[in-house]
Amino acid sequence: MSDDVTELPGEDPQANGLRGAVGMLAPRWRAILVATLSICLFTGASLAKPLVIQYALDRGVADGDRGALVVAGTLFLGLIVVIYAFQAASTYLVNRIGQDFLRELRVRLFTHYQRMSLAFFGRENAGRLVARMTSDVATINDVLNNGFLMVVQSTLTLLGATVILLVLSWKLSLATAIILPPLIIATAIFRVYSRRAYGSVRERIADVLIHMQESFSGLRVVQAFAREQHNMERFGSINERNYEANVNTVRISAMYFPVVEWLSGLGIGVILYFGGRQVAGDAVTVGTVTAFVFYLEFIFQPIQNLSQVYDMVQSAGAALNKIFGVLGIKPDVPEPAKPAKVEGNLRGRIALDDVTFGYDPGRPVLAHITLGIEPGQHVVLVGPTGAGKSTLAKLMTRFYDPTEGRVEIDGYDLRSLAAKDLRRNVTLVPQEGFLFTGTIRENILFGRPDADDTAVVAACETLGIHDFIMSLPNGYQTLVSFRGSRLSAGEKQLVSIARAFLADPPVLILDEATSSLDPATEEQVEEALRRLLKGRTSVVIAHRLSTAEHADRVLVVDRGTIVEEGHHRELLARGGYYSALYRQWTAGREVRSA
Repeated sequence: MSDDVTELPGEDPQANGLRGAVGMLAPRWRAILVATLSICLFTGASLAKPLVIQYALDRGVADGDRGALVVAGTLFLGLIVVIYAFQAASTYLVNRIGQDFLRELRVRLFTHYQRMSLAFFGRENAGRLVARMTSDVATINDVLNNGFLMVVQSTLTLLGATVILLVLSWKLSLATAIILPPLIIATAIFRVYSRRAYGSVRERIADVLIHMQESFSGLRVVQAFAREQHNMERFGSINERNYEANVNTVRISAMYFPVVEWLSGLGIGVILYFGGRQVAGDAVTVGTVTAFVFYLEFIFQPIQNLSQVYDMVQSAGAALNKIFGVLGIKPDVPEPAKPAKVEGNLRGRIALDDVTFGYDPGRPVLAHITLGIEPGQHVVLVGPTGAGKSTLAKLMTRFYDPTEGRVEIDGYDLRSLAAKDLRRNVTLVPQEGFLFTGTIRENILFGRPDADDTAVVAACETLGIHDFIMSLPNGYQTLVSFRGSRLSAGEKQLVSIARAFLADPPVLILDEATSSLDPATEEQVEEALRRLLKGRTSVVIAHRLSTAEHADRVLVVDRGTIVEEGHHRELLARGGYYSALYRQWTAGREVRSA
């Protein structure tokens, strides 16, 4: 997937990134002003040092004035103290501002990810999204910690040294100006190639992160098919492109910086030659020529610094563009500007009014579905793979909005409800019991964090899983790793069911939770589910048609429409599509169990 997906159509991505960064830094203008003043003071003190040396040489050494040497020494010591104090202050302030900025940027990114819909995560690559939070933020961190200080100091030094050189001797300044045209040309060429090279580096780093994330997530599949060698070869190819992109930036720098160094030496040679001739003719003093040599270094060193930091700024600019490109993407399922007021829990009546939906608007997955589910009704969705069952469930939970029509709960259009009100009333229990790193107790509390331990235990006792949890090494305090890898599929599902039960929503949407379990575990999970669903509106996506046998109502979905509905026995008696599906399923079940 191209990295361009995060750029906003019609926007200049570079302007977008810069505008976003300036907007975040604007409230910190006082701290930035103090930091800038500190940089100005220590830069000014640094620029004054060659003038003190000039004074010492011309008045103290050439004229034999010992008092002038004392004054020069005292001034030089004072300048060093000023430089130390204000350089320390500016370094601290700049880094503090930078870390504060990065803290807010990470929070903004993470919050933005939390608000985005499933459609967004379906379009975007997880590795690239992680790269925005990690390598891109780290790149910006380098600029904020070092780049800002260097840019301001080098710019002030360059301008100040130029002015002082012209004041000291405009003729000598004019002589040294012959080195400026090749310096300007070399710098302009360097900037063009450097910008392209660092943009390529950002993309290659993202590719590396993407491959690593996919490889780790799918490691079981890789090992199951003995594709380790293929994966290593593919990573080697991606890593090689990353290596080549980085070497290209090194190559460009290796060609540019020696040119700057050579021009610096040439400038000193010009000063010594023309300055020496003017000293001999009494046009300038030895102190002036010496100061010229120092100030020429004050010109070339900032140019080198700015060229070096330009690499850093280019890389950070590319990172900012991508980060603010992501932040600029509007949610597919936006929070309503004026959400409807909902007092307490809803009763749980679900209605779909002429709903049409397609992940690609030009290719509908569901077409003109009208449906009503009464409070407390247990409804099962059945049908072949790809019929639209999961899509219906996603619309009822507002993971997506319909392309046409309305989805309602108790008369409220889901688009009018605040996310917190909708999630309090409609909860999804996925096919896989997903657990987060933490304790069993913390995972159960995820759906209702304000509940106490008594409520947690009571919920588990009602579901009949308290004994199972207490059989774990540390009971409710048993630690589980990412995705609950220390527990079996059935155990994870039981914890997931307890989480939903504690949240106590009036509506539950289930992607059948027993389709991948062994018979013994399946029976335990089904018992917990029966207790979970009691008294609630429930919509279950059925992978096993035995689930439909106990439903109040069965909806048969095929090719994006509801082709049949009714009770299990009623549908069998009709001898229609559901009856054919059921016969096919029972025949396959008997064969598998033989």
